[in-house]
Amino acid sequence: MGSQKKFIYIHAGAGYGKTTLLSQLAVTAKKAVWLTLAGESDVFLFLETLCDSIRNSFQDYNFVASEYLPFAEQDNFITILSNAVIASIEKLGEPVTIILDDLHTVACQQIKELIADFLKYASKNIRLLMGSREPLWQELVPLYLKGKIFELTQNDLIFTRNEMYQLLGLEDDEIYRITEGWPLAAGSFRVLLENGVTPPDVPEKGKGTLYIYLFYECFRQMSSGTVDFLKTSACFEKLDPPMLDEVLGKKNTRLILESLVLRNIFTTKTADGYYRYHALFRDCLLEKSEPGQGRVLMDKAAQYYFRNSDYSKAAEYASKADDRDFLLKIILESHKEMIQAGRFSELRTWFQALGDIRNPGPEILVAKGTFLSAVGNFVAANECLDKAIPNLRPSEAELFMEAMVSKARVLRNFVSFEESDELLDKLIERLDEFASESAYAVVIEKLYNLCWEARTAEAMTLCQNAIEECARAGNLKMKAWYERFMSAIYFFTGDMRKSVFHYENSLKLSEDERSYLDLHSIGIYAAKSYQMLGNREKAVSLITDELQKLRITSKYEEIWSGYLFAAEIHYQNAFIDMMNGKDASYEATIRYFTLADEYAPLFRKSDFQLRWAKMLKLTYSLIFTSEPKEEIEKEIFENLDSVGDFFKTISLMRLSGYYGAIPDPAKAAKCAKMAVDVGERTGMYLYVALAYGILARIAMTEEKQDETGFLIGRFLSLCHENGIYEYFRIRKVYDPILEFADKRGIMPEIVKEMREFSGYKAKKAYIKTFGGFFVYPYADRTSPLKIARKKERELLAFLLDTGETGVTKDQICDAVWPESESKDVKRMARVHLAQIKKDLASLGIEDCTVYNGKMCSICRDEIECDFELFENAAERFRNSGSSKDRQTLMHLYTGEYLSDFEAFWAMPGRIKYSSIYNEAIKDRDDR
Repeated sequence: MGSQKKFIYIHAGAGYGKTTLLSQLAVTAKKAVWLTLAGESDVFLFLETLCDSIRNSFQDYNFVASEYLPFAEQDNFITILSNAVIASIEKLGEPVTIILDDLHTVACQQIKELIADFLKYASKNIRLLMGSREPLWQELVPLYLKGKIFELTQNDLIFTRNEMYQLLGLEDDEIYRITEGWPLAAGSFRVLLENGVTPPDVPEKGKGTLYIYLFYECFRQMSSGTVDFLKTSACFEKLDPPMLDEVLGKKNTRLILESLVLRNIFTTKTADGYYRYHALFRDCLLEKSEPGQGRVLMDKAAQYYFRNSDYSKAAEYASKADDRDFLLKIILESHKEMIQAGRFSELRTWFQALGDIRNPGPEILVAKGTFLSAVGNFVAANECLDKAIPNLRPSEAELFMEAMVSKARVLRNFVSFEESDELLDKLIERLDEFASESAYAVVIEKLYNLCWEARTAEAMTLCQNAIEECARAGNLKMKAWYERFMSAIYFFTGDMRKSVFHYENSLKLSEDERSYLDLHSIGIYAAKSYQMLGNREKAVSLITDELQKLRITSKYEEIWSGYLFAAEIHYQNAFIDMMNGKDASYEATIRYFTLADEYAPLFRKSDFQLRWAKMLKLTYSLIFTSEPKEEIEKEIFENLDSVGDFFKTISLMRLSGYYGAIPDPAKAAKCAKMAVDVGERTGMYLYVALAYGILARIAMTEEKQDETGFLIGRFLSLCHENGIYEYFRIRKVYDPILEFADKRGIMPEIVKEMREFSGYKAKKAYIKTFGGFFVYPYADRTSPLKIARKKERELLAFLLDTGETGVTKDQICDAVWPESESKDVKRMARVHLAQIKKDLASLGIEDCTVYNGKMCSICRDEIECDFELFENAAERFRNSGSSKDRQTLMHLYTGEYLSDFEAFWAMPGRIKYSSIYNEAIKDRDDR
């Protein structure tokens, strides 16, 4: 078959070799993803199975279908889901061949619509091969008519006479006439021939009679025990030897199945170690089985898997046996474990299979309420819990606690933090001690509330009390659990060092413990803490891993905050890079912000989250939109008091940064002071420290020496105490603060520490470019460095003029030696570069030349240039119009830029700087 079409649909009756042909096509693909369908009735379970199959071939594939559970009620849900799946596969960046076999078993309309959308919008790297007993679904017909699907039918799959001869090893017109080229029948004749049976004439009574006859002939060659085994095991689509041994009371199931495989008796071994019968063979066996036997065996299989704690398979067989009582038992036994593991899709199908219970007991109501609250359906969760709680008996203390903790989560997300706190406070009053898992479940919810309400002092006190009590009781396990959450508490206080310390300590806990405790993530806070400590690579890596973990386990309440922190981390990285003149974009920030904005209203209805989602959108609008900002500013101020103090400090710092960029220093200072007031009052110092830095820069610009000294001292002490380093990478912003502190002896050890972190190097050379080109020792500007060769001086000036981007050697030759006809110009350039390096080394500047690929530039960390000082003063003058900045401009401009070089490349700079100087003179004269 030579079709190169992306989508191939093979349909024919059983036994026509659809699976065989798909297998041959799979071999031709570089990486094939195979999924045999078995009557999937839930779109999420279908996708999760498909994604697991994709991950077997592509280990980096990270799409999680259950992440989209809360979108299921939206009208365009299937479109959202299919687009998300397609985008996730497209990101793999290599061809992906997906094979869906037994498509006819699917009855779920949503799955059919999903596959149709998948075909309609599939990216270029996706190829889909499908096998079915049924013709094209009506959802696929439009694509077929447009020529996008290549169809193979039953007539395309029948054997020719020659193929029949090659299979059987003999020519028999009668067999070919009877089988009509039907591959299964031909294979059956082959099995009989291999077992020494010469079939007599078979009357023509259709394929149904033929396959029954052929299977009957096969049975005749088997022992009665084997035939009984076949008939009893046929009710199972997937044959699991250990399970069959117990259910059927045997010890040799695997040997029987292996024998059937070796003898080609319509049995195959699957890739995951199980076995299965050919579909028609199984149908025949089921017809011969005793009525009702299958249901009894399914029930036994459910009990077998339940005893082995394989609750997924137990629920599957209980559902097939329609044993709702046992399914109820499975749910009650396993729902906590399933929720902790994030297996919400399975739980959803179990509850659907369970259906409505006439008089549900409180146990199942609590289980369902807990599940519904976990997937964000707080209305239904609240109904279940309100029905259950009044009927709980005093003796059911553990169940009562589970119900009330779930109720507190519902209240937090659906009503308010205040009502959630009120309930939790009552529960805490009832606790005899903190050193138990049930007590931890209550206290951790209270700690979570306190942190997000910015009540950090209360959170710290409560957690420390719990830790001390666990220590006194000798319960080191529970002590470690509480200490783990100190990472989140310290983050909210602004102490990045201790946040990371407790996070790294928590990694010593067992994997099972961490899985359970991750109901409340600490990794998202630790990621931001790593970033502020200066380890941005660790921050990005950790927040990416945490988001993936939250998606996989479907921790919906935490995903929202995870996206918030991801947006913040990527925003800060991009902002700092841009401030340092590097190429950067806010693409990742916008992506995560959009996800956070979508998730806030999806899972909750309380004012807290919705107001913050609105505030987040407004503050980011200041940065990412070019629309008029006055209305946005007004709306932010109107809503400031409606959000928690933690978000309030973030919003105020966003505003302060925006006003600083406009610039409007008065408003920037006002917002920074408001942030300081909130942070100092609540004990949250992360954004307070940054606010002091902004106030210090403004005070320095306004030449308020005493106020600047105080503000810088407070700024530096907070940064040092709490591990807030990252912003010191913005050298042009924070170097002046460190220089001010250094000259006045303000916290010299901290200044040294921050300079070492930022890569600060003391200036060793001052280069004058106005009115001539001179290189001076930084501390002595009376005796210029002697540079004998004019071309060396011009080359150094050219490299400084081109900036950090640098130039190629060809560009150097064209600029500095434009008229040279020498073939050795590049050698001269190398000689002059070596001499520049040697001359600057005499001033203590080592390795001044920087090579980035083919680009060459001069590192200016230890060099100060008058034209850079001129440009900075010009920018300040444009923003403020101050006479001081104008005087700085006029003082620096002592003549034409690089006036001693008759160089074409210097002309743009001469024109620009001359124009700025003339505008300054005009401003002076106008005043």
